[in-house]
Amino acid sequence: MKKVLMVCTGNLDRSPTAATLLAKMRAPMWVASAGTEPWAYNPLTQELVEEADIICVMEEAHRRFIQSRFGDSHAAKVIVLEIADNYVAGEQHLIDLLSPKLRSALRLSGSRNNNR
Repeated sequence: MKKVLMVCTGNLDRSPTAATLLAKMRAPMWVASAGTEPWAYNPLTQELVEEADIICVMEEAHRRFIQSRFGDSHAAKVIVLEIADNYVAGEQHLIDLLSPKLRSALRLSGSRNNNR
């Protein structure tokens, strides 16, 4: 089973929404979410980064953070989704943006989507 880690800044809105969306899609993978800031609900750790097979980050800044904090060895498993920090958790527009990006990044079938 693939291990997917969703990363945003505070682990309050975007990454938890992405993790919940994957669960609703019934994606056959272990999913966790974390944030890059020390005050994040679930701060990003070396253990989370090492355990993950795929790391979906919301912004390029998150990719750079992972590279600078945890090294280049994880670069190949980082996917930048390009989701700006303009949304609240569970917001429908955020779900609508995340859904196709996650399906594409994780190679999920659209027929498994059950996000509404």
